[in-house]
Amino acid sequence: MIADGTPRLAACKAQLIRSPWAKANSLALHACARLLHRLFPSPATTAWEIELRYRRYLADFGESDDDIVVSTYSKSGTTWMQMILYQLTTAGEMGFDHIFDISPWVYYSALREVPPAQTPQPRILKSHDAYSRFAGGRRGRFVFVVRDGRDVCLSQFHHRRDFKRFDGNFEQHFDEFLHGTEYNWFEHVRSWLENSAGLPITYVRYEDLKRDFPATVRRVAADCGIDVTETIMARVVERCSFEFMKLHEARFAPRNEHFTGQTDAPYLVRNPGRFIRHGKVGEGIAALGGDQLAAYRERFDHSLAGFPLVMDYR
Repeated sequence: MIADGTPRLAACKAQLIRSPWAKANSLALHACARLLHRLFPSPATTAWEIELRYRRYLADFGESDDDIVVSTYSKSGTTWMQMILYQLTTAGEMGFDHIFDISPWVYYSALREVPPAQTPQPRILKSHDAYSRFAGGRRGRFVFVVRDGRDVCLSQFHHRRDFKRFDGNFEQHFDEFLHGTEYNWFEHVRSWLENSAGLPITYVRYEDLKRDFPATVRRVAADCGIDVTETIMARVVERCSFEFMKLHEARFAPRNEHFTGQTDAPYLVRNPGRFIRHGKVGEGIAALGGDQLAAYRERFDHSLAGFPLVMDYR
C-alpha cells in the first residue's frame, strides 16, 4: 500500500487495446443501422440501431488485460461489487458525482449517447451482457455475481416499477421473469456458469457477501491480484455497508437528467430513493405464492439443475 492508502496491485498496468479495424467496422455498421432506422422506423430497427451503437462504443472504449468486468444479471449485487472493487483498487475517495464516473457502464453510455468515463487502470466495468457477447474472448477478468433468483425476481419488480417504464403487477412481472426470452435469469445464469469459452471468471454468491463479507472480498481481491491490508479492509467494510451506500444512494441510481430530451428512454425514474432498497436474503420466497414457487422450481430444474453453486436457489 502506498502513502495515500491506495492498495498495491500485484500486476503492472497493461496496454489499452483499441483495434482500428474494429472501430472502423463498428462505425460503418452503426451508420447503416441509423439510416435504416430513419427510413423504416420500427421497434426492430430501433433495437438494431441501439445494438450497433453499443458495439461502436465498445470498440471505441477498448480492452485491457487488467480490466475487471463486474458481470451480473440485473439486481444481483452489481453496484455493491462495483463499489467493493473501487474501494479495493483506489484510495476510495467519495468525491465522484455518479458511480459510472469511476466504474463505467458502456451500455448505459451508449443509451445516453455520451462517451463513457475514462478511468485509471485497472478499470472497473459494469456489464449485464449475455455470455454470448464475450464468447469470442475478451481481455481482462470477470467477476460474476449471482443471487437467488427468487430474490432477484422481487428486487427487479420494484426496480422496474421505480426506475423503468413498467406499470404492471407482480403476477405479470413474474410471468415475464419466468418465460421471457430477451433477458431471462435462468438462461443468463446458466450460460455464465457453463463458461463454454473458458473465460477467467471469479464467481461470487450474493449470499456469501452477506454471510462473510471480509472472506468473500479477500477471495475476489486475490483473484484480481490486489493486496489487501487490514486498513483497506476496514475501509471496504465501512464504505460498502448498506448504511453507507444508502446514505450516498444518489450517486448510484439512474437519473432522469441522464436522458434529457429522449422521450423513448428506457429509464423513467419515479422513486429515486428506492435504488438501494433492502438488500436482504430470502424475501423472494416469502413474496411468491405456492403455485409461483412450483413454477419457479420447474423452470430452475430445466435450466440450472446440475450447477452446485446455485442449487440452494431451487
